[in-house]
Amino acid sequence: MTDSVTYSRPYAEAAYKIAVETNELDMWTDNLSMMSHVICSGDVKAIIASPKIDSEKTLGFLNSFLPRENLMFSKFIAIMIENKKVYFLDEVYHLFREMILDEQNTTIAEVQTAYPLSIEQKNSLIKNLEKQHNKKIKIDEIINDSLLAGIKISINNEVTDYSVRYKLNSMKEQITNNR
Repeated sequence: MTDSVTYSRPYAEAAYKIAVETNELDMWTDNLSMMSHVICSGDVKAIIASPKIDSEKTLGFLNSFLPRENLMFSKFIAIMIENKKVYFLDEVYHLFREMILDEQNTTIAEVQTAYPLSIEQKNSLIKNLEKQHNKKIKIDEIINDSLLAGIKISINNEVTDYSVRYKLNSMKEQITNNR
């Protein structure tokens, strides 16, 4: 287990517990998602790391990115700032999201395609993947024109590549190895 996961897990579990108890799962998900994106910026990290900026100003700065402030969420962020773990917000969000998906018996399928999928294609793909993995599936579609055509599916670190690029590379490898 990496350090970031080790440091992040207790915060993610606490956030999940609070979100469930206060019946504010959507708000916590949205706020953690926003903080995850914000904290990944090098400029934001530089501002937060500055010794001239105290914890209270850091909290105010981070809260300014949220659509609406929530006292419990603000206290949560304040604790992370005080414990110097605010840089792990991205990992906290990912672990928090995994907890929600596990509770719903759902997994994310990262689907790379050269062109956007139609609604019918997505529904068919979801149906097949749900049958194959025995879980509800949510698709995270990524347009990757380097695939040329076809599809590349990643679920739980398992990648299935049906792209033209992969098939061309496989054929090239077979030809060069059979000389």
